[in-house]
Amino acid sequence: MPWVRQHRRHVPGSWFRTTTVHPHHRRRAGSLPLIPVAIGAVVAILVLLLIIF
Repeated sequence: MPWVRQHRRHVPGSWFRTTTVHPHHRRRAGSLPLIPVAIGAVVAILVLLLIIF
């Protein structure tokens, strides 16, 4: 993942306001957030177990 340097960025929907972007790793566009995926997997496994037994 590429490293994003600190810089100024325009606020969405505004021509003149800016905000500071702090240095961080840029996430991949296709990466899913892990917590909802993990919760969904646990729920799916529980439902499968309930159906089987």
